[in-house]
Amino acid sequence: VKTYSADNFSVTRYHVFEPYVDKEVDGEQPDARLAAAEEGKRLEERHREAERERREQLEKAQLRGSHALKKVHLAQDRERLLKELEQMQNMDRLRRGQILAQMPPQPFVPPYRRLEIKEEWQRELEVAFEDMCSEDRKMKGDLILRFEPQPLPAPSDRCQDNDL
Repeated sequence: VKTYSADNFSVTRYHVFEPYVDKEVDGEQPDARLAAAEEGKRLEERHREAERERREQLEKAQLRGSHALKKVHLAQDRERLLKELEQMQNMDRLRRGQILAQMPPQPFVPPYRRLEIKEEWQRELEVAFEDMCSEDRKMKGDLILRFEPQPLPAPSDRCQDNDL
């Protein structure tokens, strides 16, 4: 094991002329109690500022949350209303279909066909009337030719009607 001594090291003759320590020119020291009080005030102000920012963030978060909740409720109400409207529309369609099924087909018949139906109905009524009148007399055929003219009733003294 080699041993080293201080003689083995080289020494320089370079000296630093600048002082390592600056002497304080001003002899006054700041009051530590005042500095501590100022630091306490500063820390208290920082704490209040942080608390205020935290409260503002909570308020903003509550506002965002209530707004989002309102949006969700509105969306749910809209969906519910749309479903109700769809159900009501389906019920209305069924009701209209039932009404249409109960209605006679006449409103959907063209006008010329309605005239034909009316004329046919009139003919049927005339035939039924003729049959009813001919039952007593046992006649067949056209009744207009078979009817015998009957005399008019005797005019009464009270009736002064020119139309008769």
